[in-house]
Amino acid sequence: MRSDLINQYEAGAEKLALAIRGLTREDLLATPIPGTWSIQQIVLHMLDSDLIATDRMKRVVAEDNPTLIGFDESRFATSLFYEEQSAEDAAKIFELNRKMFARVLRKLPEAAFDRQGTHNERGPLRLRELLETYVNHLEHHLKFIVDKREKLGKMMW
Repeated sequence: MRSDLINQYEAGAEKLALAIRGLTREDLLATPIPGTWSIQQIVLHMLDSDLIATDRMKRVVAEDNPTLIGFDESRFATSLFYEEQSAEDAAKIFELNRKMFARVLRKLPEAAFDRQGTHNERGPLRLRELLETYVNHLEHHLKFIVDKREKLGKMMW
């Protein structure tokens, strides 16, 4: 189970780059579904979220019951110039971050996956739960990217 979960986490590393392959800057910034984020905003959100997730997991591994701080994803999107960033660079960093941290996860003993931190909004979270959350988080947002591509007439191969 643990190795399957780590494999899923690492396999997600390249999915974000594949999901935006062939899109122009105009495509990335388009909002084909009014009132929702653009593909660009989703990609930058995924990077920020994954970097925060990795920090949380590292703290759970290395510290005793660390405090895990939440963040306001909407404020990140509006305050951190998502539309001016490079989606391609974000996808590369996302990929490298996942590949590097998967190496750490594979080295950990089984007991480490029961270590926990306390999220300031959600309470106690074990390393295993954090890992599952971020595997699922990527899949959740990839569906939105696929839907937006379809609405733009830019289906994935």
